[in-house]
Amino acid sequence: MAYDFGSKGLGIGNPFKQEGMIRTIGGVAIASIGIYSIFNVTDIIEQDMTKAWVYAVVGLILLIAGFKRAGSGLFQLFKFFVGRSVPSSLAYNLTKSETENANLERKESVLAYKSATLESMLMGRKNATFTEPLGWMGRFVHSIFPKLIFLPYPIRNISQEIVSVLATTIIAFVAFGLTYFVSSSGLAGQAGHIIMPVFSLFILIYLIAAWRNAASAVSLDKVKQLNSAGAASVAKIITFSILFPVAIGGGYHYVNQNINQDAEFYQVIDKVNLFSAWPSLLTLLALGVVTATIVFYLVGTRSKQSTTNTEVSEYRENLQESVHPNEIFINIENIVLANRRYKEIPNRTYMNFDPVLEEQSQGKGSFSGELLIETQPEFTSTAQPSSYKIARLISTILAQVLIVIGALLFFSFAAKISAGIESFQYVTSNIDSVYRAANNGQIAPLQNLIADTSGLIVAFVSTLFFWQIVTTIGRMLENFSHIFWAELQFDSLLMYMKTEGTFAESKISTGMSIHDSTRSENIIVKSSITPWVVSSRISSSTFATSGARNVEMPRYVMSMSKNDDELKGIVGEIKAFLRARENIAGFSNTADLQHAENILKVNNASRYNSNQITNADDEAAGFLRNEQESDEQVTDQVTDQSTSASEKVT
Repeated sequence: MAYDFGSKGLGIGNPFKQEGMIRTIGGVAIASIGIYSIFNVTDIIEQDMTKAWVYAVVGLILLIAGFKRAGSGLFQLFKFFVGRSVPSSLAYNLTKSETENANLERKESVLAYKSATLESMLMGRKNATFTEPLGWMGRFVHSIFPKLIFLPYPIRNISQEIVSVLATTIIAFVAFGLTYFVSSSGLAGQAGHIIMPVFSLFILIYLIAAWRNAASAVSLDKVKQLNSAGAASVAKIITFSILFPVAIGGGYHYVNQNINQDAEFYQVIDKVNLFSAWPSLLTLLALGVVTATIVFYLVGTRSKQSTTNTEVSEYRENLQESVHPNEIFINIENIVLANRRYKEIPNRTYMNFDPVLEEQSQGKGSFSGELLIETQPEFTSTAQPSSYKIARLISTILAQVLIVIGALLFFSFAAKISAGIESFQYVTSNIDSVYRAANNGQIAPLQNLIADTSGLIVAFVSTLFFWQIVTTIGRMLENFSHIFWAELQFDSLLMYMKTEGTFAESKISTGMSIHDSTRSENIIVKSSITPWVVSSRISSSTFATSGARNVEMPRYVMSMSKNDDELKGIVGEIKAFLRARENIAGFSNTADLQHAENILKVNNASRYNSNQITNADDEAAGFLRNEQESDEQVTDQVTDQSTSASEKVT
């Protein structure tokens, strides 16, 4: 991913300063040996041009190798450029602002999980990082070291490789014993004295190849998952140890039966110097034991620091709130979780909050949505025991010392190659005279020639094997110790939220009186919300490298711890948001309130007058009194007329 500069750094320093310094010193030492070899050319060129060319080529190879090693060491000492986008995400990051980096992470295959896997880890209280070992040897190693399963994959691979190659070495020596039994018991016929040297040579080549493969198998550039470790190599070496003596014995018997040799032939053959693989085998075994001891101590110390928690905090409740579902999702993502950003770096979204609203008739419906989010991982510096630091430093120093010794052995090839060239020239110039002397019965010159030539070959082969052994163990220690320098640990919040519910719309109106000058009509969404929130404070581990991709290796979840207080804070902020919501539209500033008051005054002034209302009432009251008095007068007149009429009739 790109280097995203920010004024607020993440506090990740360069973990390779000590290792880089030691590697630089080793590279300078190798380059010095190469320079010494080249300087010798000026003294040798006057004596032998061929020998001078040999020293020049060897010196040039050592000089290039030394500069390359010193350059890689200096590269580790350079400034550690860490942007704000590191480390790599656990799964594909759906955050819009991080699209470019997310695509690069997917392209580089550094995503250790899928979003569904992370959801399953939270809901199931499990850690998918701790996968079972693969292969027979893998299960054997994890049975010996039960806590090994709780370590990151590169460290688990280290243990698998070192135990596998040690088991292969032990089985090879057992096979050597079987071969010795077959050859000494007479089962291989008369070829017993030939079988052991030849078989020891094959065993040595096989073991060097096995250790070289183990040294390169744990390179951080290659390891992104747990390797498989089977037992096929063990079966092969046992089978080979049984069949090889039989094959050699049969071949030796066939040669003796079909090719008749005289006594002089055997006299010449007896002068041949045979190669003994025992010094090389014992050196390989001793260096292998030292390497295994250091690696096992580092792995054991690291395993004591591992935690296996798979705990989460959970919140489930049914809420009846007058709020639209979308507002809840927006508030959680843009406010609540944004408040928990580390150094204002965008959160990593592995499941986007894309709520699904299914609207039905009469303003009713249902909704659902999911969110899986991780805050920016915060770098945590783990305090290591002093013994662990010393062992790591010793392994790095020992690796460089072995590599420098290997360079010295390679430099010694120049003298041996020069001697071999001189011997070849001597043989080619004297082969005819030696051959004629042998035909005349004088085999002493031939015996001397065979002894000298075979001696040079044995010396060259011995040096070659010692060089391979020392260089292989040095590179193995270098690769193994580099992993313990490179580990970085982070702490972050991982939260999964699943929300479901129903909603219904209703209308509420205010200011409906004929005398009200303002009116507010609002559509209220009544929601029944059932959130399910699962969160955990996770500890993750990744491995750094030098260069542009310094903190871009896969990141693995190593532990999951409860965060009840943090979850209570999140829930509290959500509920505070719900309580503070306003459902009725009103005035949000004093200017609007003043305008409404002015309108009210105008309406009051235009619609009615209190004085007019008083006069009208008085007039109405007077009119009623007059009408009442008129009615009373009419009634009195009618009564008087009725009385006078009665009197007349009487």
